Amino acid sequence: MEAVEFFVAGDANRAKATVVEALQSRKFRFTWSGDWDAIAERGNKVANVLAGAFAQYFKIGVVIRSGPDGTGVIRIEKSSTGWMGGAVGAHRTTKNFDGLVADLQATFQAAGVLQNMQQ
Repeated sequence: MEAVEFFVAGDANRAKATVVEALQSRKFRFTWSGDWDAIAERGNKVANVLAGAFAQYFKIGVVIRSGPDGTGVIRIEKSSTGWMGGAVGAHRTTKNFDGLVADLQATFQAAGVLQNMQQ
């Protein structure tokens, strides 16, 4: 899976606050390229190059939009392949992305805001 969309209760502003809180609690740092588009990163790219799979670097794209029925849409895209850490790093990156998606789904469900999800 390379991307997933979460449809959450509330407008785009609420969706943005929801995903920022969820990802920051998982130690992601944001770099915003506009009000609604960001890159979220966790780990250290240089350490990943030097130490390989032992120093995990993880990067995702985050896009927030308004849905047609007034819901917020959060799109999470895998932006790093993990190949700097070799085959082990690539496998870990895929596993981390899948785990993050499942974790966000559970978080949004527990908060009562998840309305739908598309992979």
